[in-house]
Amino acid sequence: MQVTVSALPVTTLSLSPAPVSLVPGQPQTITATARDATGATVANAIVAWSSANNAIATVSIDGRITGVGVGSTTITATSGAATVALPVTVSDGGYVTAAGGAFSALNGAVRLDFPAGAVTTPTAFTVRAATAPPADARLVAGTAVVIESATPFSLSPRVRLAYPTALGADVVETGLRLARLVGTTWQESPLQPVDRTARLVSATLSSTGTWAVFAPPPSLRGYAQLRNIDVGAAVAADALRADAEYARVLAAEFNSVTPENAMKFGPIHPAAATYNFADADTIVGFAVANGQKVHGHVLLWHSQQPAWLTAGTPTRASLLAALKEHIETVVGRYAGRIQSWDVANEMITDNQTGIRQSFWTTIVGPDVIDSAFTWARRRDPTAKLFLNDYSVETINPKSDSLFALATRLKNAGIPIDGVGLQAHFILPAPTLAALSANMARFAAAGFDVRYTELDVRLANNTDGLAAQAAAYAAVVDACRAQPRCRAITTWGFTDRYSWIPGAFPGFGRALPFDANFVAKPAYTSFRDALSR
Repeated sequence: MQVTVSALPVTTLSLSPAPVSLVPGQPQTITATARDATGATVANAIVAWSSANNAIATVSIDGRITGVGVGSTTITATSGAATVALPVTVSDGGYVTAAGGAFSALNGAVRLDFPAGAVTTPTAFTVRAATAPPADARLVAGTAVVIESATPFSLSPRVRLAYPTALGADVVETGLRLARLVGTTWQESPLQPVDRTARLVSATLSSTGTWAVFAPPPSLRGYAQLRNIDVGAAVAADALRADAEYARVLAAEFNSVTPENAMKFGPIHPAAATYNFADADTIVGFAVANGQKVHGHVLLWHSQQPAWLTAGTPTRASLLAALKEHIETVVGRYAGRIQSWDVANEMITDNQTGIRQSFWTTIVGPDVIDSAFTWARRRDPTAKLFLNDYSVETINPKSDSLFALATRLKNAGIPIDGVGLQAHFILPAPTLAALSANMARFAAAGFDVRYTELDVRLANNTDGLAAQAAAYAAVVDACRAQPRCRAITTWGFTDRYSWIPGAFPGFGRALPFDANFVAKPAYTSFRDALSR
């Protein structure tokens, strides 16, 4: 006799593991065990799976759960008369496969990008907010996070932390950086470009642990931003490309730049039909990337002219045509990216009275100045246009001639916006009262005023740092007291790349930073004058 035995219906169902904790992207396969009324295992029982919230976790027909979004949900398994609910929690974090990947956590406040091969086997990691990291005055509130992983990353991912919209008034966004907590000390990562649109600060993740956004220390740029004034430096393109510390200090300390030589006629227009924009583009590109203004220098000057322009017997007509084409090309190229220009430079004679007799004024005549301003304004109507000169910072015969020239241009309807006072000083430097009196007369006549090439040179082997610091502070105090003075530019910023020793043998140390980028008393007095 043949006997057929039929399995009893499923009455109980158990799931393992339970409960389940995942991070987004992480899978977990659940084992379902079905039993009948006798407690015997029911082989090949059919189990149906469902998720209460597919935005938190999904489940496949074979019981494979995958974390999707942060939160809690339940996965339900049903077989016969048995139903069991499985709690599932998905935490901030991510699941990285050996192929790498990207994820965001804490509502997008943290983003990590993992290169291919960052892990040898798939691994999950978590991210959580750090509630009470050790206090630090430079830590941006609400940015500290803990990144945890049981498996080391063989290749460093890129971590990006969001920072809030509320920053200190003197905080420079481009100087923000990330740091990792080591013991009780925050170790800052190298400065990397800040995404100011998405408000993210980036670093290479050297190690998991606690990370946070740090604000830069007090700086010239921070206080300039607070006071709504441009604090700039003349920039050498070669140094900018080759010296990372030069670029770092320039971005951190200054909100304005002036090309030192890259836009002068000879370097930028070396042949009649040839322009060399490489150096100028480098400087302008750096400024745009770092949220800095650009003051263009210079369109019309008696020095650094290309040989093709001065060779032979140029005529008034040929020079005017060449100058017009030059201004239209250069100003037009940077329209919208350069906010102001030194249109005409050093047009007053060194004997301190009248117009300098130069290549331009001798062949073309003094009205070449009028033409230069007119062509610059036509090519970029938004840029402010300046007449720039040296030894004109106080009331004296040369500054009287500058005042007369600027007034003539203005009265003739020539589009001049202001005057630039170079401020190449030697001790004893002009007093605050003398600086203020000279600026006041230009401002009263309707001109903006800016200090364009500030430096204070010291004789070698002398101790003049305190007096130099006082001279820098006087310039800042004078400018801040005059509403029409909204810009101060130093001619360079570090003694490592300074024109002074070459032009004035026996002198040097003219700038706010020494040759090793260490701030000098002049830097401190400059910053303190801005902070007052």
